[in-house]
Amino acid sequence: MSWKTSQGTKHSAGCKMVFGRKDPSCPRCQELLAGSKPRQWAISNDQRRCAEIKEHFASHKHLSGGCGPVCTFGEW
Repeated sequence: MSWKTSQGTKHSAGCKMVFGRKDPSCPRCQELLAGSKPRQWAISNDQRRCAEIKEHFASHKHLSGGCGPVCTFGEW
């Protein structure tokens, strides 16, 4: 079973792709074998986290981020 999304075809539930070796019976692997490019994430989690921290401190003029004497924003 495979399905289409707004991003294209997904790998089938029974896809046997291992270590980059494509499964010729999987619709997404067939696309990749035909020359389709692998999907890229728009923004990594690290980049998103850095942007959130920068935005937090930019919204406040204090070194503490405006949270109190010590800001722990983003330290999870």
